[in-house]
Amino acid sequence: MRAVPLPLALMVASLLSAPLPLAEAVDYEKDVKALFAERCFACHGVLKQEAGLRLDTAAFMKTGGDSGPAITPGASHSSLVWTRVSSTDPDLRMPPEGEPLKANQIAAIEKWIQSGAPAPEQEEPEQDPEQHWSFQAPVRPMVPTISPPTEETLHPIDAFLAEKQQIAGVQSVSPLDRRLWLRRVSLDLTGLPPSDADQNAFLEDHSPDARGKVIDRLLESPQYGERWGRHWMDIWRYSDWWGLGAEVRNSQKHMWHWRDWIIESLQQDKGYDQMILEMLAADELYPEDVSRLRATGYLARQYFKFNRTTWMDETIEHTFKGMLGLTVNCSKCHDHKYDPITQQNYYELRAIFEPYQVRMDIIGDETDLQNNGIPRAFDCNLDAPTYLHVRGDERNPQTDRPLAPNVPGFLSSTAPFEVRTVQLPVRAVHPGVRDEVAAAYRKQAIRKKENATAAVEGMNKEGETKSPLEREILLLKKSIADQELQSIDLRHTADRLRYLAETMDGSPDQVLAEAARSVTQLAVYRAELACKELDWQTSQESDNKKKEELQKKQETANKQLDEARKKHESPGTDYPSLVGSEKTAESNIESEESRKKPFPKQSTGRRSALARWIASDKNPLTARVAVNHLWARHFGAPLVPTVFDFGRKGSPPTHPELLDWLAVEFMESGWSMKHMHRLMLTSSLYARTSSSKGATEETLRSDRENRLYWRMNPIRMESQVLRDSLLALAEELDMRTGGPSVPVSDAMSKRRSLYYFHSKNEHNQLLSVFDDANVLDCYRRATSIVPQQALALENSQLAQELAIKIAQRIGATSPNSNIPDGDFVVLAFRKLLGYEPNPQEIERSIRFLESLRQAMPVNQDAAPDVASQKSDPLPPQAAFLLALLNHNDFITIR
Repeated sequence: MRAVPLPLALMVASLLSAPLPLAEAVDYEKDVKALFAERCFACHGVLKQEAGLRLDTAAFMKTGGDSGPAITPGASHSSLVWTRVSSTDPDLRMPPEGEPLKANQIAAIEKWIQSGAPAPEQEEPEQDPEQHWSFQAPVRPMVPTISPPTEETLHPIDAFLAEKQQIAGVQSVSPLDRRLWLRRVSLDLTGLPPSDADQNAFLEDHSPDARGKVIDRLLESPQYGERWGRHWMDIWRYSDWWGLGAEVRNSQKHMWHWRDWIIESLQQDKGYDQMILEMLAADELYPEDVSRLRATGYLARQYFKFNRTTWMDETIEHTFKGMLGLTVNCSKCHDHKYDPITQQNYYELRAIFEPYQVRMDIIGDETDLQNNGIPRAFDCNLDAPTYLHVRGDERNPQTDRPLAPNVPGFLSSTAPFEVRTVQLPVRAVHPGVRDEVAAAYRKQAIRKKENATAAVEGMNKEGETKSPLEREILLLKKSIADQELQSIDLRHTADRLRYLAETMDGSPDQVLAEAARSVTQLAVYRAELACKELDWQTSQESDNKKKEELQKKQETANKQLDEARKKHESPGTDYPSLVGSEKTAESNIESEESRKKPFPKQSTGRRSALARWIASDKNPLTARVAVNHLWARHFGAPLVPTVFDFGRKGSPPTHPELLDWLAVEFMESGWSMKHMHRLMLTSSLYARTSSSKGATEETLRSDRENRLYWRMNPIRMESQVLRDSLLALAEELDMRTGGPSVPVSDAMSKRRSLYYFHSKNEHNQLLSVFDDANVLDCYRRATSIVPQQALALENSQLAQELAIKIAQRIGATSPNSNIPDGDFVVLAFRKLLGYEPNPQEIERSIRFLESLRQAMPVNQDAAPDVASQKSDPLPPQAAFLLALLNHNDFITIR
C-alpha cells in the first residue's frame, strides 16, 4: 500500500481536530441526546450501566466507564462512542440490538464530539425510573379557579382545560346544535341513534337539566351495557374459539357467557375494581357463584392448545397492558429497556398464572358440554414450578432456581401483594354433589327414557314387523335408559354421602356399593347392546370381506362383555362421580392420567392476590389506565396517547392534572363507570361543536390539532355502531340481549352486532370492512377511510333492504303516502344525520330524487317488495337514503 505523504496526513489530522463551521453545528439536545435516549439509555442510563458507562449526560460520557472516557471532546475518531457506533463488526457495533445507527445519525455524533461536545452546564441526568409520573400514586389536585368565572368553567373538567387554554390564548368554540348533541350522546352511550320520539321529547324539554335527564335515561337503558361492553371486549381481547375444523386451538367454546357477564356488570354499574377481581380470580373468591365464575372467561380466552409458554406469555402481556398499561412482555428475554422490570420479575409474574388451567362447567339443563357450558379458570397444577428461561428460550430453563410468584418490586410497595392459599368448598371440587347438576343429568336421562319407551311401545303396536334381534336391541336400549336414570340418582346420593357426609338410609358402604353396582350394570347393558348391534349388522351384510371385519369386531365386543360381567359380579364400592374432571377439564397439555384426577381441594390464591393488588386504590396505574380508556372513547383522543404503555417509553399525559383528578374521582366514586360517564358527558367540552368554524386565528395558530380541547373531536362510527344504526333507523333491530353468538353465516341477522361470532377465523364481513376489533390486540381501534367501505355499504343487501324500510318509516310520518320531496328530505336529514338541512341541501336533494325517478324503468313500482331488490334498482327515496348513509356526516359522530 502506498504511504500517504506527510503533508497530506497532517492536513487530514488538522481537519479532523478542527472545530466545525457554525453553519454545520449540531443541536446536542435534539440530534445527539434524543438519539442516545432512544437507542442507548436502556443499557447506559439510570436504569442500567453496562460496563459501568452512562450516556445520559455529557459529563458522564467524559467520565466514562470500565474502558475509560466515552468521548474525547474535539477528537471524535479516537472517542469510544464514535468508534463503537460506526463499527461494522457485529461483535463491537453499538447498539447491539436492532438496526445500526443511520449514517446521518453517526455523522451528527461525530460532528458534536469534534466541535468540543458542547452541552448545558447544568445538564440533568435521567430521572430515577421509580420516580416516573405513572408509578406515583395519583393525588387529587385542586380544581383551578378561572377568572372571571363562568357557568362553563364551574365544571371541574372544563376548569382544568380552561386554565391551559387561557395560557395558550385559545378560545373554545360554540356549543353544538341540540339535535346533534342528542345524536352524539345517544350513539356514544348506546351505540344507537335517537328515535323520533326521543328527538321530539328532548327538543321540547327546555328545563335546565334536560341534558342530564337524557344521560341518565341512556345509562339505565339495556343498550348502554351492550355498547360499552363492546368497548371493554376490545380491551380485554374478547374472542370466540378458533382452531382447525371442530378442534379448539385458541380461546374456548361458549365464550358468550363471559360476554354476557361483561354486559350485565356494566349495566349494574358493578365497580371496575370488582370486575377485575372476578375476571382474574372468581374461582378463588366466589367458587360457588356461577354468575361470577363466568367472568374467568377472561382467562379461558387466553387458552392455546399447543404451547403452554405461548399461553402464559399472552396472559401476562395482555393482563398488564389492559389493566395496568405496562409492557412487561419486553422482559421475557432480558431486563426491560425502559422500566424497572427485570427478567426475573417477568417469570415471577408467570408464577402467578402457572397453576391455572381451564375447564368447562355444566350450566342449566345441558350436560353435553359441546352444546353449552361455562368456560372458566381453576388452579389445576398446584405445585407446577416456574423457571426463568435463558434469553426467553423455553428449551433452556434455569431448573436449579424455581421462582416464587411476585409483582415488580418498584410497585409492590405501593399496594400489597399477599398470597394466601384458598380452601375450596366441596361443591366447587365435586360438582356432582350439586342438586342442579344432578337435575340436569336426570332431565337428560328422562328424555332418553321417554324416547326408548316410545320406541318399545311402537314396536309392540307393530306386532311381528321387527325381527327378534331388532326387538332385543330396542329392549336393551330401554333397559340402558332405565339404568342410566337409576345410576344418576344413586351416584348423586353416594357423592353427597362421600363428600358432604350426609346421613343416608342404609350403611355408608351399602350406599357406595349400590352406586358402584349401578355403574357396572350399565356397563353390562351397553356391552350387550354393542354385541347385539354387531350381530344385526353382520346378518345384514352380504359382502364377505366386510363380514369378516364385523366378526373380528364381534370377538372384541364379546371379550368386553365378559369383562363387564366379571366386574359386575364384584363391583366393590368404587364408582365414577356424577361429574368427573375428565369430563370438564380442558387440560390438553396434561397427560391423559392427569386429566382424570379430581379437581384440587385447594387453589393457590396467587391470582386473587394479583387481582387485589391490581384493584387496590393504592395501585398508581389501574384507575389512570381505566379513565384514559373512558376519556378516549368519549372525546376521541386519550389523555395518554400510548393507551397500553404508561411506562417511560410511552407518551406523557397531555393533561396530567386532569388525568389524576379523574383517577382519584373514579376510585372515590366506588370505581363507578356510570359516575364517570355522567361527569364527562355533563362537561361543556362534551357539548361543543366538533367544527373549527368560528375558531379565532390565534386558536388555530396555537392549537390546530386540538390538544387543548377547544372543540370536540369528531369520532368515526365503529363498525358495530354503523350496522346497528341501520337496523335501528329501519326499526328492525332485534333488542334481545345476551345468548349464544350469532353465526357469521347469518349475514341478515337483526341482532346487535356485538353478538356475532367473532374470532380470528370467523367474523362478519361488513364489520371487518369498517375496522372491526382485532381479536389479538385492540386497545384502541384503528380507523381508516377507504373506497371499499363506501362500496361495501352501497352494495350491501342488508343496507339496501333497510334503506327501503327506512324510507317507508319516514313516509309513514305523513298523513298521506305521497310525502312531498322537500318534507321527505328534511325528515331524512333529521333522522339519519341529526340536523336540519339548509336550503341548498334541500334543493340539491330534490333534484337528485327527480333524476332518480327519470332514470327508473317505466313499470317500476314506487314501493316494491324488499325481496325483489337483488336485481331491480332501488326506489328513488331508498336510493337517496342509501346515499345519505354513505354521507360523511352519517359515518361520523359530530
